[in-house]
Amino acid sequence: MTSPNNQTEDENTDTALIARALGGEDIAFTLLMRRYKTPLFRFALRHLGDEDDAEDAVQDAFIAAYNNLHRFNPKYRFSTWIFQITLNKCRDIGRKRKTRAFMQRLTPFVENTISSNGGSDNPEALHQSRVALDQLKEQIARLPNTLKPAFILCALEEKSHKEAGEILKLSPKAVELRVYRARQQLKAHLDI
Repeated sequence: MTSPNNQTEDENTDTALIARALGGEDIAFTLLMRRYKTPLFRFALRHLGDEDDAEDAVQDAFIAAYNNLHRFNPKYRFSTWIFQITLNKCRDIGRKRKTRAFMQRLTPFVENTISSNGGSDNPEALHQSRVALDQLKEQIARLPNTLKPAFILCALEEKSHKEAGEILKLSPKAVELRVYRARQQLKAHLDI
């Protein structure tokens, strides 16, 4: 049996399309994309709750899949592989969102501190404070994922170690230690 474009059904299986794509036939990967675009979009949309982010996740997943197609193991289903890649891209977007939201919360906190210290009277001091704020934001964003949430919750969101521990599923002592280590790292990088 042949399809309307004179190709047999066997030539349009995921495995056959992958083999053709690896052989340099770009239309084969396009057919895979068409086949999985809608289910991946629905999956990403449910995961992220935002159409633009879902679209970005799916697009990034297809790019990653195309670039790593040679690593695909044909013992497994392509659909499983592409969904796993999409999930990873959704997680990446989620992490970026958290960092963006954190930076938006951090800016007013530090700017209020700067203005309460009288920095707004002296333009040079204000400029130095803003440079310091940018450096602080950058270093907080670079904190390891094991330290950053505890630091944000306690130092910026003003949660107690106990409250932060409940959120992070850690003991208050573990939270205290992570906040201490985060501050040590920030001090080392910012010469505070």
